[in-house]
Amino acid sequence: MLRFGTVTSINSKTARARVQFAQDSMTSYWLPVLQNKTFKDKFYSMPTVGEQVACLMDENSEDGVILGAIYTTEDTPIIETEKQVSANFEDGSFANVDKETQTLTLSFPNIHLIGNIVHEGTLSNSAGITSSADITDKKSSMQAMRDKYNSHTHPDKNQKTTQTM
Repeated sequence: MLRFGTVTSINSKTARARVQFAQDSMTSYWLPVLQNKTFKDKFYSMPTVGEQVACLMDENSEDGVILGAIYTTEDTPIIETEKQVSANFEDGSFANVDKETQTLTLSFPNIHLIGNIVHEGTLSNSAGITSSADITDKKSSMQAMRDKYNSHTHPDKNQKTTQTM
């Protein structure tokens, strides 16, 4: 039977939660939280304590599964179009896909990428670029240019040779 309730506690290690059902104030035993994939590919997302959820329960409400969180009149969706997919977090960070404009927008204070990145198109930056390794373009590296030009000398206005750097 389909039941609606509020999450009262979670166990993040076992991906289970307890739910209090408003109809009879009963609190469930630890229920598994339905995930998209759990075998070779793994997805993980847990409801928050206080979140409204839908549960599929047996006839005695002794066993079941949490199907997922549901929006309510107090807790409404942040996106109002089916053309977007969004994950919004309580700290203001978000990941948003706009299928209509084909735009991925990420807003996080820090983004850590692991692996090679291949980029096609223009790269615009408003805060500068830093690197802990040499920077190379199709002609040369910055270190090779330093090696070549930092030892370059020429006479200054007093016809004395400038110092190398």
